[in-house]
Amino acid sequence: MSEERPDANPLEDAAADLSADLEGERVEVKESSVGSVRGGHVSMSHSATRSVNAQALNMTDSAAGFVRTKSLEMRDAGIGCAASQETTVHNSGIGLLAAGQIKAEEVWTGMLCAGKVEGNVKTVLSPLSALALGAGFGLVLLLLRKLLGRKTAKHS
Repeated sequence: MSEERPDANPLEDAAADLSADLEGERVEVKESSVGSVRGGHVSMSHSATRSVNAQALNMTDSAAGFVRTKSLEMRDAGIGCAASQETTVHNSGIGLLAAGQIKAEEVWTGMLCAGKVEGNVKTVLSPLSALALGAGFGLVLLLLRKLLGRKTAKHS
């Protein structure tokens, strides 16, 4: 059990924990296109990248293919596929987003899986509609297989 000092500041412990989480270096990408970016805190402005792996990512007027981060903040940006614990999005689009928590202001997604959503999010596929779409696709494949199986059996 740890001893509490009367002069100890609890914010120092929180700051130390946050600093430990932001491992890696700070990376800034401005007005360029790069293959992949990896860092503790990545800041992108008017740029594009294939993939980003960071503790924290801040994107403005940028695009990324795949993103994996603990904290994502984006404005007027686009991402193909993203996984993030905490996400704040302003006027942006994400094809597939898996997030623990999302705060959104005018966001378009193809599919969203999130624990908590606040704000205006327009999603093409909800988990229920994705399940229905998958079941329908499977049924069509099953019917095609049976139809094609009958044609080949008759010709044998």
